[in-house]
Amino acid sequence: MNLKTVKALVLKETKQITRDISSILVAFIIPVLMLIIFGYGLSFDIKHIRIDLVQQDSGRIAEDLVDLYVHSEYFSTNVVRSTQEAKGHMESGRSMGTVIIPEGFSKKVERGEKAEIQVVSDGTDPNTAAYIESYAMGVFNKYIASRSTSNTKGVNIINRLWFNPTTESINFLMAGTLTMVLAIVGTFLTALVVAKEWERGTMESMIATPVSINEIIFSKMIPYFFLCVFSLAFALTYGKLSFNIPLEGSFLALGLVSSIFIVVSLLIGLIVSTSAKDQFVAAMGAVTLTFLPTMMLSGFIFEIKSMPVWLQCLSYVFPAKYFVSSLRTICMVGDIWEIILRDAVIMGIMAFGLFLKLRSILRKDIE
Repeated sequence: MNLKTVKALVLKETKQITRDISSILVAFIIPVLMLIIFGYGLSFDIKHIRIDLVQQDSGRIAEDLVDLYVHSEYFSTNVVRSTQEAKGHMESGRSMGTVIIPEGFSKKVERGEKAEIQVVSDGTDPNTAAYIESYAMGVFNKYIASRSTSNTKGVNIINRLWFNPTTESINFLMAGTLTMVLAIVGTFLTALVVAKEWERGTMESMIATPVSINEIIFSKMIPYFFLCVFSLAFALTYGKLSFNIPLEGSFLALGLVSSIFIVVSLLIGLIVSTSAKDQFVAAMGAVTLTFLPTMMLSGFIFEIKSMPVWLQCLSYVFPAKYFVSSLRTICMVGDIWEIILRDAVIMGIMAFGLFLKLRSILRKDIE
């Protein structure tokens, strides 16, 4: 691969971007519109919420209460003995909340003293946090009603929120919104622009020149990679100024997962356009492979664990699932490298596989 050739082709693609007003609109206007729509106009709910129950008391009353939570239709309950274990599960996303029954709870209830149960919710999803608090209170009220005694009148539930104490919906929606921004800018632009070149015959002319496959691929990717980076920075800045979205993690972690996801999106767009060679077909392919999976199967709007098993399995195929997971962690929790590196490695493997697939398609066109 000749770097001078790549540089010349990149310059050509950059000039084409600056001359095409639609590319600028997609990169900078659509992100603002999506932030406004999702920030103000979207609401949702989920079922089958995963929680941990920290049982620090082994008395009969505590055992009865634990049994109610375990068999509740609203929760998928995992009983643990340590708050640290429960905290680790919440940080890694394995649970959305924790119910804590403290030591001595049963004895306090039996003596008619004031006793408390604590409910800790993951505030990265304010809607789910509200449901956890409501459902936890409902299960406890059911327990109160089943006991015809006045001893339970002194028992209270103390609610707390982790990661998003202000319960702002935009903080939860930001990860999915940024994913959609990069999916649109990366996949749509490369799919439509390259498909346009196939329709005009300029791609055939480029292939006929002594330019290698790698030079073609990198020259198409580099300008749009930086356009996606600028679009992401613009969307983050707008979100920070308009909605005061948090960024608890580092720019290193953000840059790592964002770069890999951008590369994956660009490769998907190139594969779609190279296979279709038609703008309309390329647009439909881009919608099917990026926009719809990001909306439905990434965890952006719908909780994946509440879906049918076959849909849960299907979600693992799409890179948006992993980017939403890492981005939500970086924005709301911090640098939890167990999650970030896992998602980065999976998306990296996807990028390598897509690169090999694109090479094979272009090789067939050249032959």
